Amino acid sequence: MQEITPREPGWDGWPTDNQLLNLSRKADGLFHYAATALQWIKGQICEDGRASRKWVFDQLTQMGGLDPLEDLYKLILTSFEDIDPPARDALRLRHEERLRGFQHVIGTILVLQEPLTIRQITALLAYIPEDDFDVTNFLQRFRSVLIPGMTTSFEEATPQMHKSFRDYIVNNAPTAFRILTGDAHFVTARSCLEVIVKAGSQLDVDWEYSVRYWYEHLRKAVDKGAAFEDEGMWKVFGRMVEKAVVDIWAKEMRDVFYNVAAAGWGLLKQGTDKHRMERISSILMKVKVRGRPMLNDTSMLIAGNSVGS
Repeated sequence: MQEITPREPGWDGWPTDNQLLNLSRKADGLFHYAATALQWIKGQICEDGRASRKWVFDQLTQMGGLDPLEDLYKLILTSFEDIDPPARDALRLRHEERLRGFQHVIGTILVLQEPLTIRQITALLAYIPEDDFDVTNFLQRFRSVLIPGMTTSFEEATPQMHKSFRDYIVNNAPTAFRILTGDAHFVTARSCLEVIVKAGSQLDVDWEYSVRYWYEHLRKAVDKGAAFEDEGMWKVFGRMVEKAVVDIWAKEMRDVFYNVAAAGWGLLKQGTDKHRMERISSILMKVKVRGRPMLNDTSMLIAGNSVGS
């Protein structure tokens, strides 16, 4: 296993003793089984990076046929092309995670308000579970359309989309890959909010971009018709009024107020329910308290309308 385990962060302690024990039981002394399984695992690592760590062992241990070697061969074939219901179910979930990850990462890069390095983008998207989608591995695989020329440091490279790729991914790409800019602003706004909330309790979080632009992404997501049905977004809105978190984001009061107020008004017109609107109003009230001299009563208007709706 040491030969196929990447020598990079995130792989310490992999595989676990339990995973190795289960693999050993499956091999049952068959050298060819072990060698073939390891090569298959290596291929999955190359394809999905850290997102493959749990998945590969789950697939190997779920096989329950009478002939372990034939089970392994079937797994290899069906991981290439899903032909039976169990394989389709497992690969469908994996397929959906990949597409969500693609939309999230490419969409974020598409709508960034200022250039960020790979390291900064990875930090911005840190709340995406690595077991679901390996952002760093994905960026490595897509460097041909994101990183021009050669660079001495991958992490310090700054992705740059060629206009032709940008136009293609927004207008002409297959539907599953097409980026809707409203949705892209939505996921980027949530990423920013997650970073800010995390920064409220951790000192080593790179929050500058998130503090500077979260409210702009939020407003643009509303303006461009993104659906705000993700409950995770509303939960993080609720945490934005915690004192330690407010201390992080309460920098540019005027810009925060007007953008969040506009987003709140747009959400209100979309029929967002009272409970959710109260979370937007709570953020506005925090801004109003801290920046009272420069603000008007728009927050009270939104708060009143949300209660009456």
